[in-house]
Amino acid sequence: MNSTKKITISAVFTALAIAVSIAESFIPFSAIAPGVKLGMANVVPLTLLYVLGPAYAISVQAVRIIATGLLRGNLVTFLFSLFGGMASITICSLIKKQKRVEFSVIGLSVIGAIVHNTAQFFTALVILKNINIIWYIAILTAFAVVAGVLTGIITKYSIKALEKYSKSF
Repeated sequence: MNSTKKITISAVFTALAIAVSIAESFIPFSAIAPGVKLGMANVVPLTLLYVLGPAYAISVQAVRIIATGLLRGNLVTFLFSLFGGMASITICSLIKKQKRVEFSVIGLSVIGAIVHNTAQFFTALVILKNINIIWYIAILTAFAVVAGVLTGIITKYSIKALEKYSKSF
């Protein structure tokens, strides 16, 4: 696949990730726990990690976070999204690149979700300057596993669909 096609696909996927992220912000998961979301927008960079590679996945994640932050966020939510999202896709890229232990798409998604929530937790520690929130990491981790499995399943089928679609050209 040539670079023009990859950039075009990345642009379309960036728009999709922004739309999913904004749509998901209207779903009130905060009744479960403050700040909790399923993270469906993370399906897009994780899919691109497998289809186009880490550079495209990381770029799309960064552009999505910046654009969504400008459109819907405030500084605090932007920082949570930035540190969580970028840590997640970076660690997933590094894990996928190494060859010693191979994870399934779903396994990598769960790892990414846990890294995402952990990075957000440490961001909260810095912002709030309150160690008493340490108990919250257990809630975040439990939810990360559930969200990671769901996004992993969606990512798995997205990759299969894109591979099937790309063969028709």
